[in-house]
Amino acid sequence: MAAWSDVVLHSLTFAAAGVRLELGLGYLLILPFWIALIGVLTGRVLGISIGRLRSAVAAAIGWLVGLIAGAIALGPKNLHPALVIPLLVFFGVLAALPVAIIIDLITRGRRVRPRRRGVLRHPLRAVRGVLAPLGRFRELVGYARSENLLHVRYRNPAALASPDLARRVRVVLERAGGMFVKFGQIAATRTDLLPQTLTSELSQLHSNVARVPAEEILAAVEGELSEPVDHAFAAFDQEPLAAASIGQTHRARLVDGRRVVVKVQRPGLEEIVWRDSAVLAFVARQLDRRVEAARRVGVRDLADELMRSIQLELDYGEELSAGVRLRANLQGDPTVRVPLVHPTLSTERVLVMDEVVGRSVSDGAAIDAAPVSREDLSRRLLSSFLGQILRDGYYHADPHPGNLLIDADGALWLLDLGAVGRVDAVTRDALQGIAVGFMLRDGSVLARAVRHLVGDDQVDMRQLERDLTMLVGEVEQAGLSPAAIGGVMKVIDQHGLRPPRSMLLLSRTLITLEGTLRLINPQFELAAEAQSIVARDHQAELGAPQELVRNELVRTLPALRTLPEHAEALAMQLRSGRLRIATDRYSGSDRSIVEGWLNRALVVLAGGAGALTAATLLLAGSLSPDRSVRDILWILGFSGLTCAVVLLMRTAAQALHLQSVPGDGADDLARREE
Repeated sequence: MAAWSDVVLHSLTFAAAGVRLELGLGYLLILPFWIALIGVLTGRVLGISIGRLRSAVAAAIGWLVGLIAGAIALGPKNLHPALVIPLLVFFGVLAALPVAIIIDLITRGRRVRPRRRGVLRHPLRAVRGVLAPLGRFRELVGYARSENLLHVRYRNPAALASPDLARRVRVVLERAGGMFVKFGQIAATRTDLLPQTLTSELSQLHSNVARVPAEEILAAVEGELSEPVDHAFAAFDQEPLAAASIGQTHRARLVDGRRVVVKVQRPGLEEIVWRDSAVLAFVARQLDRRVEAARRVGVRDLADELMRSIQLELDYGEELSAGVRLRANLQGDPTVRVPLVHPTLSTERVLVMDEVVGRSVSDGAAIDAAPVSREDLSRRLLSSFLGQILRDGYYHADPHPGNLLIDADGALWLLDLGAVGRVDAVTRDALQGIAVGFMLRDGSVLARAVRHLVGDDQVDMRQLERDLTMLVGEVEQAGLSPAAIGGVMKVIDQHGLRPPRSMLLLSRTLITLEGTLRLINPQFELAAEAQSIVARDHQAELGAPQELVRNELVRTLPALRTLPEHAEALAMQLRSGRLRIATDRYSGSDRSIVEGWLNRALVVLAGGAGALTAATLLLAGSLSPDRSVRDILWILGFSGLTCAVVLLMRTAAQALHLQSVPGDGADDLARREE
């Protein structure tokens, strides 16, 4: 007890003396700079970056420990700035090292969003923005509890395909409203991940959103165009044509008399998207942690994709560019059209395009009244999409019935161009290989196409070829049919491979297109018609069967030409006894990983040996009767102990800090700036 009281007394005496001595008020003024210095030195010594706030906390704790250690080491009678400052920094850094490591471990994976510039200008709005997700989450939990979705029976993986679960999920999303309806509508397209019962139920989601008052719409348009509405338009109908979760559309007339449709993004939508995205990310993390069925479908990755899709839809500039490009690509096709967009009157939140007079293809009466048969309409639509995919490499990626209108002349119009897909050269080569593989009924050709698609040379080609050969026997529809492409995607997923996003989007588009074609003509056979259209119109893009086979032979020709030479060289070395086989057990990334851990192990051994040696010197110094010898041994011992501690701390910090940390799916979407 006496020793501890002395420590406290010395510390208080040291603090009081620091104020009484030359430090005075200046000591308090430079205190933040000392803490910052200790924080910087701590990060440099450990070789890691833990952030400014956490470094400051570790440095403050280290400074306090250094204060006490300096008082104990010097005593109250020897307090001099020339001795105080070095000891304060020395002990402060040593004490901050383990504190920084502990703080890094405790706060691992908790990423702090950047401070928004508007926090100081609008503190009440900032507080409301922080609390909004909490209230929204509580509201969502209330809806789920009312539908009994929190019961343990819905955590069973078998419940994921239950129609009962699908209905309850749809009801909860509809009652929640806002962006959750949009999230559900996008999730309905993920037939590659979610069971058919759930996607079918989610496709029935409808958004009962309130209409935005006319004065708010006019203010939003004027703010985006930087001019009064009556200057930009000859007439603007304040009664909305339609209201959706993202935007609201109004009829208008340009100065030249052209009738247009103006789509205006809902005011304050970014705040709503951020709020609901934060809640969705949190719910996805909890489901991934607690529910096995959600973990199997990859609920966190699915939530990330839904939020990215919403972010893309918030920018009408992307839809404007897509409209211009698709209209130019389909300029020579009178059967499938894209309405004209007006770039000079469009912004990121306002989109102006020509008004299309027509009805949805889901209207059977409109289809029957068209001067074109259902079979011809289906064939025209399929031919247009195959041309977009194979010829242009740029296609409408959401061809559901709500985005397709038919006019009185029988022409089809593509609307809602916010979702488009691109077919790159790698994907096009893969499609060629897949087409050849199904045509030849050869799993090896399919396996080579899949390896080229995913770009993974470590794939087990034998097992991949077996699975694809089984797929060829199971799938009757070949070529670009959804069954064939979907089967290939399932095999890719079974092998733990990651296909490019372009292929995933293409697969979903073909599934959606098949549903629309069956709605127009229930007897329509997509696979047979696709093969016929490709053979007639797109052989140059996809290639004739003989040409594709010839291309495959040309690709392998260099290896075939050198094969006899290599075989002869190996045979000669084998006969002469000079054939040797050398293997490199660790190479590439494995080598760097092994070397890194070996280096750390050596550093730990050196640090441990140094610590033992330093402890031996300190023990020998305490036993030595000669004061000069004792001082020398203590100096050497403390110096060696300091170096050993620094080595061990640095190694521990880097080994723990570089461990993989599960990412936060809401990081990107939780960051918003005013």
